[in-house]
Amino acid sequence: MSACVDPITEGSNSEGNNPMRSFTRLVFLSVLALGMTAPAFAAETAGDYVDDAAISTKIKASLIKDQELKAFDIHVDTDHGIVHLSGNVDNMVQKTDAVRIAKGTANVKDVVNDIMVAKK
Repeated sequence: MSACVDPITEGSNSEGNNPMRSFTRLVFLSVLALGMTAPAFAAETAGDYVDDAAISTKIKASLIKDQELKAFDIHVDTDHGIVHLSGNVDNMVQKTDAVRIAKGTANVKDVVNDIMVAKK
């Protein structure tokens, strides 16, 4: 009679170390670790994206409401609560007002002001 040979344990050494079993454990632990951290990254990224879009929208709406600024094409980009303003205005007062509006918007952490004052 021939003995049944388990293909998983075949080739294991006398200490019970099996390369296939070790590899399987490594893969399992890697997947487990990734599975535990992935939801935290996904939630943060999705939440940041929604918050950033809402911040940009609120600032753009406020700029349009402002009688001095509504005629200008001021670009607003937000990343992780940091607002980047760019575009052109006619004077320093308008540039300062755009920054004031952005900084006064909820959830804004900082404002990077690259608005240019047009030379006359």
